[in-house]
Amino acid sequence: MLNVMRKHAGSWMIKVILFAIVIVFVFWGVGSFRSRQATKVATVNGEVIAAGEFRRAYNNLLDQYRQRFGENLNDGMLEMLKVKDQALNQLIDRAIVLQEARKLDLRVTDTEVAESIMSAPVFQTNGTFDNRRYRRLLAQVHLTPEEFEGDQKNTLLAQKLTRVVAGAAKVSDGEARLWYDWQNASVSIDTVVFEPDRYKDIDPSAQEIAAYYDEQKENYKTDPMVKARYVLFDPDAFKGEVTVAEDEIVDYYESNTDEFKTEKTVEARHILIKLDPGADEEADNAARAKAEEIAKMAREGQDFAELAKTYSEGPTKDKGGYLGKFQKSQMVKPFADKAFSMAPGEISAPVKTQFGWHVIKVESVEEATTRTLEESKDRIVATLKQRKARNLAYDRAEQFYETCYEKESLVDNAETFNLSVMEAGSFTRKGPEALGNAKGQFAKAAFTLDKDEISDIQDIGGRYYVIQTTETIKAAVPELDAVKTRVRKDLIRKMQADKAREEAEAMAADLAAGKTFEESAGVHGVTIKNTGLFKRNTPIPDIGSDPQVTQAAFQLASSGDTSKNAVKGAAGYYLLRLVEKKSPAADGFESEKESIKAMLLQQKQRTVMQDWIDARKAESEIKIEKSYLE
Repeated sequence: MLNVMRKHAGSWMIKVILFAIVIVFVFWGVGSFRSRQATKVATVNGEVIAAGEFRRAYNNLLDQYRQRFGENLNDGMLEMLKVKDQALNQLIDRAIVLQEARKLDLRVTDTEVAESIMSAPVFQTNGTFDNRRYRRLLAQVHLTPEEFEGDQKNTLLAQKLTRVVAGAAKVSDGEARLWYDWQNASVSIDTVVFEPDRYKDIDPSAQEIAAYYDEQKENYKTDPMVKARYVLFDPDAFKGEVTVAEDEIVDYYESNTDEFKTEKTVEARHILIKLDPGADEEADNAARAKAEEIAKMAREGQDFAELAKTYSEGPTKDKGGYLGKFQKSQMVKPFADKAFSMAPGEISAPVKTQFGWHVIKVESVEEATTRTLEESKDRIVATLKQRKARNLAYDRAEQFYETCYEKESLVDNAETFNLSVMEAGSFTRKGPEALGNAKGQFAKAAFTLDKDEISDIQDIGGRYYVIQTTETIKAAVPELDAVKTRVRKDLIRKMQADKAREEAEAMAADLAAGKTFEESAGVHGVTIKNTGLFKRNTPIPDIGSDPQVTQAAFQLASSGDTSKNAVKGAAGYYLLRLVEKKSPAADGFESEKESIKAMLLQQKQRTVMQDWIDARKAESEIKIEKSYLE
């Protein structure tokens, strides 16, 4: 298989590898990885899910949640999210899909695999397949070429089955219209908010602090840590060993001509008269006439920037319509075609785009150029030196790693190779601070290792690391005295929130008893504010994006209705009164219909596929080693 791909080494793959590793399948996002450990986590109809696969799937999910929640992610949240269950379910779903695909005699040929890999520009350097890069990137994710190609084959097989199962899903115009109406309805509400910070006189006792700590102690558990050492191979240290021949410079220049070209640019200002996409002929004519009048004023000598500040309805109005310098591809076609046909100082007739009518003034033009070989020589030499130094660094790292793999001793092998062993100390999943921007990726690699295990070569920020974990430190709950200040602050925040909720619920009871919104707000010392109209998918004016408040607002049926219970929002506890509920304009649907149908179809296909998987799962024999989920 690899020979097939090498034969066509002109166009290759890293988006594929990243795609295959991070979101191989649309529905569950886990690739298939082989493990050095043969321990099984589960079997699906007799097929083994190995511990290594499970660990990698789990770590992938952890990374996704860390990106989403940042420092707020703790063991309590991980338990609540059931990340281990999620990871195992993803692998079980994947196994079932592949088994069913084979039952249906769906097949993927080696040629299809090769074509899928060759269609993505991932393992290329300047448009040409780079075998070193290919090997390096696969090693970084602990894969051999054969393993990756097997994963890719499974990916294509699953995609074929997905097309068969989900292909029957359809979306009607009526479904799209219902979604459009729901999404574009708007409401205006009156609100009051009981903010926890308004309650300043809260001072919990020592007994209350201790009781709160006992209830919440899992939230104060320390993060797990590891200690690690590593050997670093920095390409910069190998630059002294690198030379670049004249013919290499010429060859690079001739093979990468696009790199030395500068596209034509235009510097311009514009004045925009907006026009809705569904506007009728009368509105279109009026907008064009206004643009023509402005163009006439500009040609008669009035300052274009001042005219833009006065008349433009675009986002650059306050900058006098200034767009800066831009390439043709950066603007919508009608605008770009006109601007790039004009001379400096010229003012255009009105030009229509999807945004409305534009009047353009070109201020300067820079024609396309191509730097000569002589002008580009220093840059080419630096590029080739860097590339060769990286290759040398990787080769040395590979030689060292292969010896470590045999002897399982990082320190002894470092001495043999006359290399320094660095100590990273103990660190959490955030990584050792001393490694700066490399700390996150370093920690990710270190946390996948067992004690004394040596990692594959890790490409982190363009430098190569071989890492050994020397100690694992489990998470632990500290004594109260160690976290007392933090516990007290947390308890005060909780008590403030409880007080806000109690008072908001008291106002809700007043409203239920017949008091007016104004009367009850006055009794409780809160101010009524009106939001104006807003939609489900837009921020609430003066409140911002607050899903709980938005949901409660759209549940109110008639003007004057109030929320029956306090609504917990980001700023505190709200009570709401509906002022107005407005349906969307009917004429906007047609312009959005196709995009809505495409979006709903994707959702329906995902649902159909997952329902199909769940049905097959119910019929399958699945055995799980429970110890892995504890």
